[in-house]
Amino acid sequence: MCVWSGDGVMGSSPFLPLPSMMSIDAVEQRSQMLLVSLHATSSIVACPRCGTAGSRIHSRYQRIVADVACGGQHVVLKLLVRKWVCALASCSQRIFAERFPGLVQTYARMTDRLIQALQSVGSTTNGADGAYILSRLSMPTTGKTTIRRVLELPLPKEGSVRIAGIDEWAWKKGTHYGTILVDLEQQRIAALLPERSEESAAAWFKQHPEVNIVSRDRSKIFREAASRGAPQARQIADRFHLQQNLAEALRGFFRHHEQVLETVARQLAGTASPSPKIPAARQTEQDRRRRHAKRIALHKKIWKLFRVGQSKEEIARSVGVTSRSVYRALQHEQPPARERRSRTHPLTDPYLSYLSDRWNEGCHTASQLYEEVVAQGYTGSLRTMRRILEQFRGSGTKRVSRQTLQGKAPSARSVALMMVRPADHRTKGQVAFLDRLCQHDATIATAFTLTQTFGQLLRKREGPQRLDQWKAAVRASGIAELIAFVDGLADDAEAVANGCSLPWSNGMVERFINKVKWIKRSSYGQAGFPLLQRRVLLHPSSREAHCLETKHAA
Repeated sequence: MCVWSGDGVMGSSPFLPLPSMMSIDAVEQRSQMLLVSLHATSSIVACPRCGTAGSRIHSRYQRIVADVACGGQHVVLKLLVRKWVCALASCSQRIFAERFPGLVQTYARMTDRLIQALQSVGSTTNGADGAYILSRLSMPTTGKTTIRRVLELPLPKEGSVRIAGIDEWAWKKGTHYGTILVDLEQQRIAALLPERSEESAAAWFKQHPEVNIVSRDRSKIFREAASRGAPQARQIADRFHLQQNLAEALRGFFRHHEQVLETVARQLAGTASPSPKIPAARQTEQDRRRRHAKRIALHKKIWKLFRVGQSKEEIARSVGVTSRSVYRALQHEQPPARERRSRTHPLTDPYLSYLSDRWNEGCHTASQLYEEVVAQGYTGSLRTMRRILEQFRGSGTKRVSRQTLQGKAPSARSVALMMVRPADHRTKGQVAFLDRLCQHDATIATAFTLTQTFGQLLRKREGPQRLDQWKAAVRASGIAELIAFVDGLADDAEAVANGCSLPWSNGMVERFINKVKWIKRSSYGQAGFPLLQRRVLLHPSSREAHCLETKHAA
C-alpha cells in the first residue's frame, strides 16, 4: 500500500484534482484499479435544511464512488463521510451527512466528472459503442447507464432564429414523420419536433416572433404553419423542390412520347428497327399489354363514377382499390401511359460513355479497356466486361454510343432528369441523345428550351419578372403538362417568386436531415425520441455553433 498525505490544496493529489476541502488518506493499487481513500478536512459543516453550522459529529460511514480513469487504471474513491448534529433545536433535520460539492452529488455512485464523461461520449455515440469506448478507457459502464445519463441532460436553449428552414424527417418512412427546424443563418439545428403537423410547427413559430424568413418545400402543412405562426415572415419555396416538380411534369409529358424516345435511341444505336423478340420475350410483352389495358379500364371506371358524383371512398369500395389509388387516378384525367422497363447494368453503367468513346477511338481490346475502367473504380470482372463489349462488335464499323450497350431508350423519368440537370452535369451520351431528340421533334425541343430557361432563372435568381415571362412562354407553347405545372404554382405564387430572387434554400436543411437519419440509425432504435433529440441537439458541432451564436450576441 502506498500512502500520500494531502494538504487540502486543489490538485495536490498525484492522481486527480480534488476539491479544496478534501484530503487523501491512502491510495491502494489492486490489479487494474486504484482505490483512493479520502476524507473531508473542514471543521464546520452547514446544515442543508436550515443552514446552521454543525459543530458536533454524530458518526461516520464509508461511501464508495467511481471516478474517471487515471494513468489507464480504473479509479474508485472511498469517502469517509461524517454525520453531524444540527445546532438548531427547532430544525426538522437533526442529523445530516456532509456534502461534497464539485465532486459527487447526494446518493450518486459516480463523481460529477465521470457523469460528464459518460454524457459526452453517449451524446456522440450510441449506448453500446459508448460503453465499449469508456470501458477501453478504464471507466467500465453499460450501454443502458450511458443512455440514462444522456437522458438526464437538459435540452439546450433554442436561441434567436431569424432565418428558418423547415422540413420533415422520417422516424419510420411512410408511417411516422417528424419536423426539423434549422437556423440557416447560424447553420445549426434549432429544434427537432416528434411529429409532422401544422399545429406543432405553428406553435414553434409563435415562440419565435423574430423569424422573418422561412424556407420550405411546397408542402401545404408547412405553408399553413408558417402563415399561422409567423405571418410577418417571407416564405421561400425551395428551388430544388421546384425543379423536382418540373421533372415530374416532364415525366408525364415523355410518357406520351415514348415512341419518339425509342426511335431516337435506335438511331443513335445504329439500328433502323427494333430487333425481333424471341417467343418468351413476346409472351412477356403481351402480358404487359394486358396489364396496361386493365389499368386503363380501371382509370376510366374511376372517372366515370367520379363524374356522376360519387365520393372517393365510395369509388374505392365500388372498384375494389384503396382510396390512395383513387386519389392518384383523379390527379390526371388522361389514362396512364404504359410504363417501360429499362434494363440497366449497375456495375458498368457509370463507365458506358467512356467505353463507347474509347471504342470509337479504335481501342477494341477488352482486357485493356478493363484495366482502364478498373483504375477509375470499376469493381466487376473481366468476363462481365467482355459480355458487355460483345454488343459493340455487332455494330461493325459504325460509331457506337451508350444506347448501343443498353439496347433500349432511357425511361421517361430518366429523360426528364436529363433535361432538368444543368448542362455541365450531363455526360456526352446524354448530350448527344438530347440533341438528337430535339432535332427529331419540335415540341420536345420547345419543352427542352423552357426547362433550361426555368433552371437558369432559379440558379441565377433572376427574379419575379423573369418568372412571369417564363410562365407566359409556357402557356404559349401549348404543352399541357407544363401548363398544369404553371397553374399549380399559382396557389404558392409569392413563395415561388421569393425563391427566384432570395438566396436562401433548403439545401442546408437536407444536410441536417441526413445527419438526423445517421444518428437515428446508429442508435439502433434505443430510447426513442428523447434520446434522438438530445443526441442531435447536444452533438459537439451543434453546441459549438450555439456557443458561437451566444458569443456574437454578447
